[in-house]
Amino acid sequence: MIRQHQSPGTLSCRQVRRLLQAYLDGELRDARTVLIADHLDACLRCGLEASSYRWLKAQLAGFAPSADERQLDRLRAFAAALVDEPA
Repeated sequence: MIRQHQSPGTLSCRQVRRLLQAYLDGELRDARTVLIADHLDACLRCGLEASSYRWLKAQLAGFAPSADERQLDRLRAFAAALVDEPA
């Protein structure tokens, strides 16, 4: 087994892989975002993986149909009714 040496204040490849999707989706709002960005800049393997995910996400976004405002309004009303419904 190959062990990676990790400097204090950095993340390992394993840690980055676990957080990568949340990072790319903008779901992380803490100091880890800087650590992940630094790791992706320094690590070719993880950087390529992130680039692949970004490319795939962009390709899939092109296939998504645009949202119909009437459908969204109906969905919002339905959700509001669920919240207001007595238990």
